[in-house]
Amino acid sequence: MIGIRRATALLFLSLFFWQYLLTAVLGPEEMFQFCLALAACYGIAFMGIAAEWFWSRWFAMGLGNFGAIILLLGLLQIGPDPSILIFGIPHLIIAVFLAGEGMASHYEHSEATAERWNFQEDSIALMRRAVRSAGFSLPILIIWALGPEADAFAWGVLGLAIAGFVGMIRGRTWSVAALGAAGVGAVISGLGLLGQPGVGYLFLDPAGSLVVAGSIFPLLAGSLLVVPAIFAAPIARFLRK
Repeated sequence: MIGIRRATALLFLSLFFWQYLLTAVLGPEEMFQFCLALAACYGIAFMGIAAEWFWSRWFAMGLGNFGAIILLLGLLQIGPDPSILIFGIPHLIIAVFLAGEGMASHYEHSEATAERWNFQEDSIALMRRAVRSAGFSLPILIIWALGPEADAFAWGVLGLAIAGFVGMIRGRTWSVAALGAAGVGAVISGLGLLGQPGVGYLFLDPAGSLVVAGSIFPLLAGSLLVVPAIFAAPIARFLRK
């Protein structure tokens, strides 16, 4: 069953990759940037799951959680439109099918990961929550920062988040601060503390006729603040020493 579950998750990740890549190429010009960036997210998750990168399962599950939230927002804003269901249900399947210890044995608990990284169980637990949070927040940041009303501040927040994510999977301490700063920036924009509240737009078909929108996007991206909260206790113990 693990093989079937992983193949199903890979199928959906590849479908979303091609959907966003083709929409970026063939769709309206204003959709190019964020569709290309979203295609990159799904492409990285696909490659990671297929290659059994230790962190890729967490990242893909974060993408699944992102789609589940979009499903909820879409149902509230638009109703049970087929496009909403076609987008959201596969994301739920990705998150569910990649869960479990059996699947983890191919990734963070695999022999290859243990030999190369020598993680302690506490470290794995912390990174799992942090990477899943990043997998959830990065596509939301992309929708907000690369959408029609994006500005330089939003681009800077997205750049911090990307740098922090790369640093996180490479085990860099500074990544916690970068992801936390990106979360603060997103919340500041979502609350309108620098002017008009930031707004994100997610088009659900190439014609742009269905869209989930609102300042909820930067506010949800503020979930990156979970990352420094996760590492607060270990940091405090280190500083006391």
